[in-house]
Amino acid sequence: MNKRESKSQVIPNVDRAFNILELLCESPEGVRFIDIYEQLNLAKSSAFVLLENLEMKGYVEKTPDGRFRATLRLFQLGSKVLNNLDIRAIALPYMTALRDETVFPVHLAMLDGPDIVYLEKVESSGFIKFDTYVGKRAPVHLTAVGKAIAAFLNEDQLDDIIASRGLGGGTDKAVTTKTEFKTVLETVRELGYSIEDEEEVHGIRCIGAPIRNHTGKVAASISIIGLHRELPATRIPEFGKKVIETANRISSALGYKTLPAEAAFKA
Repeated sequence: MNKRESKSQVIPNVDRAFNILELLCESPEGVRFIDIYEQLNLAKSSAFVLLENLEMKGYVEKTPDGRFRATLRLFQLGSKVLNNLDIRAIALPYMTALRDETVFPVHLAMLDGPDIVYLEKVESSGFIKFDTYVGKRAPVHLTAVGKAIAAFLNEDQLDDIIASRGLGGGTDKAVTTKTEFKTVLETVRELGYSIEDEEEVHGIRCIGAPIRNHTGKVAASISIIGLHRELPATRIPEFGKKVIETANRISSALGYKTLPAEAAFKA
């Protein structure tokens, strides 16, 4: 549908009703009736009928001094939409774009109890395939996706995970103490991205970043995975930035509003 076709299908009263709602949303103290129809260039009768209908539907209310203001009905509807967003469906095109840009497989994961669970994976066209798959569970401390989420948990949540799952397993490069793990998570918060450097399997490196939902809470994470030689230490900041940017885009699509000065996610 082109712009001309979309404009021809605008229903005048629907358009006017939304214009009224947008005006009222910008004025929490309420707007006088005369200001509504004058600012929006509406006939008095049209403005009256539209306001009456919006009030009946619960989107508009009158203040004691006779002004009109928007209610929380719009917020309630928006919250339902945000809560019903399918993170896998939303994240997939961004994950695919990251795979195409970096040529590395991309993971999407969430915390489930004390474990990380892989929700989605976008494979690369490379010959080597990694032992990760949708539904796989893994320890938080041995994965980049796990660290990206753990770095933004509160102390009690983190201690519960460590107490429940422990810090065992992995290779000789894996963290083994709570103090060491918490130091790693501090670095994740500072950098905005996490690294898994041959800690679960020798020869494999991953870079992850957190995804926030509309409330600002870290709800998931993404990561890229590659052989150690394909992800050299000198290029980690470069790829880390790309992973953060993709996580930010997914977060934005989920309703999270980043501040202008944010270069990366901070606790």
